[in-house]
Amino acid sequence: MAAKDGSNGGQRDWRRRESLTSALVQVGVVAVLLAGAVTYVVHRGTVKQRTDARMKEARLAALRDNPADLRKALAELEALFQLDADARDAQALAADVNTRLWLEYRQPEAEARAREHLARAEALDSRSGERYGAKALVLLAEGKSAEAEKYLEELKTQGAKSPRLSLAEAKLLLERGRLSDARLAFSRASEAAWREPRYPVAHGEALLDEGMYAQAAEAMKKALAANPDHLRARLSLTLARLYQGEGREEAAKVVSEVLAREAELGPALKARARVVQAALALAEGRADEAQKAAEESLAAAPDEHHARFVRARALALKKDPGARAAFQEAVAKHRTAPLLYLDGARALQQAGDGEGALALLDAYEAVFRDVQVAAPEGKTVGALERDERYWLARGNVMEALGRADDAMGAYDKAMAVKGVGLARAQYAKAVLLMARKDYDGAQPLLTEVAPENGMGAMPEAYEALGELLFARGEYANGCQRYFLGLTRARLQGASLEALKTKASDVEKRLAAAGQPSMAKAWKAEAEAMLK
Repeated sequence: MAAKDGSNGGQRDWRRRESLTSALVQVGVVAVLLAGAVTYVVHRGTVKQRTDARMKEARLAALRDNPADLRKALAELEALFQLDADARDAQALAADVNTRLWLEYRQPEAEARAREHLARAEALDSRSGERYGAKALVLLAEGKSAEAEKYLEELKTQGAKSPRLSLAEAKLLLERGRLSDARLAFSRASEAAWREPRYPVAHGEALLDEGMYAQAAEAMKKALAANPDHLRARLSLTLARLYQGEGREEAAKVVSEVLAREAELGPALKARARVVQAALALAEGRADEAQKAAEESLAAAPDEHHARFVRARALALKKDPGARAAFQEAVAKHRTAPLLYLDGARALQQAGDGEGALALLDAYEAVFRDVQVAAPEGKTVGALERDERYWLARGNVMEALGRADDAMGAYDKAMAVKGVGLARAQYAKAVLLMARKDYDGAQPLLTEVAPENGMGAMPEAYEALGELLFARGEYANGCQRYFLGLTRARLQGASLEALKTKASDVEKRLAAAGQPSMAKAWKAEAEAMLK
């Protein structure tokens, strides 16, 4: 019993000693583990705070959208990757920024980085709009428009929405020649990201390519409201105003200020600044200087289609035989930009190359012939059926070539659209009818365009109606229309000397028609108005 008791007592002592030691060890282990866990959590929290701060700064810099801002964004992202190379949304943002530098700012060295970061973002399964938008733009850049369309459709069926996806869709639609649908997609992108200048600038440049100068200028102003120092918006707004025949003084100032920051620009902005220089020189009649500046633009960025366009216009102004080929080169660089065809045809026609103008319009028709656009009641029609600007341009060229019947047919098609160019088409057709002495056919058209209340917007229509009424011996009514035409022209800023010349011509016609008293009265009224 004693042995047993001793044995039991020894066992109890051993357990007691083991439990105390074990407890101390376990406490130590737990303390170490807890300290490690705390350290890990604190470290991860610190890393996350630092990566979040870097990501926020990168997004803010990218939002401003100048090349220098985009490079700053990339510097923030590189610092972020030193902390966490697997930050998937940061990889997607890096892909987006590099894609913009590559495709929008024409910096070819950014292409490899764009592809690298895009592949990494896809491998990490980033679900950000930057990943999907960059992917769609890369597919378009590779000429894989069908694949890009399928990709965007799949994302749309999954409920994906992003201004970057709308931008990619707009660019795809532009490539397909579906210009009205592209405008809607650009608008969606701009409205969804109203604080980012990138989207209204893209919209404005598409409008500029359509020759819709006023609308393009408004889009650029929205971009400048988001970032007053957005260089591409400043240059493109200036170009739009020059195309409208305005803003020469401001253009010289903008170009000087932008080129003074040459180190920040990159190829695309340098090229656009030279285009503005060229357009300014052209507006001032300095064709040789315009041609030189346009060629400098192309040396910086060979894809700058506005440089080719302004260069071609300079050649046309000089009546250079190479103007036709120059316009053809311009449209080859941007097949779906109506500005290059329609304004190019006008320039060639004014240079005396009617056949060259017609060839440009034939090329335009070939590009847009199969494009379908939405019509009322869910139907679709051919884009050309709704393209009054094209038919007006074609009618003008046909008229200049002496093909009056073809011109008449073109004007009829322009009138059938019933769009904003209706009055212009009615006036053009009426002039043709008057040339045939078909006054009965011309008068209703002119009366609608040049109403008796003086509210018509076309001074030349009032002048044509005055001429028609004189031809019919209705001198009093004719004088009234001539007077309304002069008044409207003066309100629109016509030269006072040119208006006085017109008034003198009317006086001479009245005198020659045996209307001396009316000629005297006309002279007194016209001189009073033109003081």
